[in-house]
Amino acid sequence: MTTELVAELERRAARFAAVATVQQAISATISLDDAYRAIYKAVASVVDAPCFALMIAEPVSEKFNAQCIIVDSEEREGESVLDFPNGTETITKVFQTGVPISSSKPERWWMGTIFQVAAKREVKSEITVPLTYHDRTVGVMQVLSYKTNAYDGHDLDLIMLIARQAAVAIENARLFDAQRSEQRQTEAAAEIARVALRKVTVAKASHNILTILDDVVPSSGKAIGIVSPDGSIVTCVAACGTCEQMEGIMAPVELSAVRGAWTSEEPIFVENLREIAHNRDRVPELPAITIPLIASNRRLGVLLVTSDTAQLQAGPTVDALLRLAPAVALAIDVLLLSEDEQRTHARERTLAAALATMDQPVLILGVDSKVQYANTAAIREYRYDANEIAGLSVDDFVVAPVATSPRQTIPAIPLDQPLWIGEHVHRRKDGTEFPAAVTLSHIRDGSDNIVGLVIGIRNLTEERKVADHLGRTEKLAAIGELVAGVAHELNNPLTGISTFAQLLLEDNLEGEQLESVSLIKREADRAIGVIRDLLLFARKTDARDVPVDINTVVKHTVRLRALASRSGGIDVHMRLDESNPRARGDEQKLQQVLLNLLVNAESAMEGTQLRHLSLTTQRKQSMVQVVISDTGHGMPTSVTQHVFEPFFTTKPPGEGTGLGLSVSYGIIQAHEGTISVESTPGVGTTFTILLPLYNEAMK
Repeated sequence: MTTELVAELERRAARFAAVATVQQAISATISLDDAYRAIYKAVASVVDAPCFALMIAEPVSEKFNAQCIIVDSEEREGESVLDFPNGTETITKVFQTGVPISSSKPERWWMGTIFQVAAKREVKSEITVPLTYHDRTVGVMQVLSYKTNAYDGHDLDLIMLIARQAAVAIENARLFDAQRSEQRQTEAAAEIARVALRKVTVAKASHNILTILDDVVPSSGKAIGIVSPDGSIVTCVAACGTCEQMEGIMAPVELSAVRGAWTSEEPIFVENLREIAHNRDRVPELPAITIPLIASNRRLGVLLVTSDTAQLQAGPTVDALLRLAPAVALAIDVLLLSEDEQRTHARERTLAAALATMDQPVLILGVDSKVQYANTAAIREYRYDANEIAGLSVDDFVVAPVATSPRQTIPAIPLDQPLWIGEHVHRRKDGTEFPAAVTLSHIRDGSDNIVGLVIGIRNLTEERKVADHLGRTEKLAAIGELVAGVAHELNNPLTGISTFAQLLLEDNLEGEQLESVSLIKREADRAIGVIRDLLLFARKTDARDVPVDINTVVKHTVRLRALASRSGGIDVHMRLDESNPRARGDEQKLQQVLLNLLVNAESAMEGTQLRHLSLTTQRKQSMVQVVISDTGHGMPTSVTQHVFEPFFTTKPPGEGTGLGLSVSYGIIQAHEGTISVESTPGVGTTFTILLPLYNEAMK
């Protein structure tokens, strides 16, 4: 009796120890895996339990998830230890009724599965009990033995007691796991947000986001697709795992595997992703869930996750993905906006650089007609400092004959016209003015409201000089053709008159007859000389293509006028290029040009106190420049505009024909050169000649 009593006491002590172990697991709120192992350890310590199964029911899929399987005291793991149908008789009966079953004829539902026991041994006893938590059955626990009648009523009561405590431990551990999972998801959402704040591309950030997601919700593969702004094309910007080959794919949304989620704006589960894909050779043949990425009521793209069907249909997995999807969408939205801003800033920098480097002035005005921006050319043209020109009114630049308002200065641009083109006279800071061609165009915002004005300015001074020069050239050409025709008509009769007058002079004439014939001869020869000059001006013959030493021509011409210069009290200075530049042309004709200019300079300095004449030669790249300056009376602009016209002269009647400069102009033109004049009344006049340098290679 004493031995049996001791054994019974030991057995009860073991039972209490087992129950205490389970309660300890409950209070420790350990992980689910640790809780399952602690429960089995408690069961095995009080009954014979070489085989053990703990299964949790999944109401949605109507299957049991085998959470802990022990066969021959070894834990079984593998893909087939995931679930099995909620249809085996004993397990289903206990789950549905909540009543435990103890049997010496176990149901062999495990045959052919990974749960199968050793081939030469047969399970002969079982206890199947419900896992009940707050009157709700959450699963089933089954204990198996190879011994016949291994379990009695006391064992059943003990296993039931352990099962009740186990259910509490499992639920507490599941709550603890859910809290940890929620915390991990919160941390992941924060990390995803931090990714959006980094200066990385959308593709690089998407790769980082997939890594974060995989740490929280592991799966066989993931991908992020971004849809174009018009919603027509989806591009896979990042992928990993089984989806890795999808990266870089571009497909029409309507033909892609994500069209369902994109259209419905709801998560969509598909059994086989490849079957509905556009680029099937690069899409895995796996179950998948596609989740639309929506931020600020704007669809941006799709998150795609591949895995086995059970995981993708499990509540915790889907819940985690749906909870993290908004964080992913928000990060993508921020990144896309950042890229748009970077592109906008890049365009603005390019535009600013283009405006700054333009050689024509550009002003940007606000709605108040005041300058908000002026490019470098505008600052240079108007001669203001950069900080001075900002804030000035457009009226500070435009010269008007009468006071005008900004609305009159800036004409209204009709809505159907993109710009207005016209001409103004503009004023610089120093008061000087210049003619300007002006282009006006409005700056409009996204709502088509006018927020400013762009003014493009082109200084017309040089263009008008060129136009005036071309006009004078055309006029001279027309006069030349007219003069040539008239000169030819007059030359023959004048030659005849001069010849017959010479014959008469050879006779013995006396008195008034001799004086009259001499006058006829002299005036006829003078008229012939004038006609000769006219023909020289009008003649369109090529200059001789021979080297002419310009310094030598200048020296010879100055020597020819040396006596006249000394007599007139003129101080002559020559500054000649030491490299002795040579021009192409005719030495005699070029000397004639210089002689005309020297004679005119001598005449211009008559009656002035300071009589200074300078001649300068200088090599200018492929040209040689000759400058003749005097300190004569000078000429106003109204005179300099006509000095090269035939018969135009400032000399008193009878002292000049007005052909000297026009003939000189024709000679220089024939030499492919230019001649120009600058003159200031009371200061003097400067003539500048440019002639092409002689090139040996062009002989």
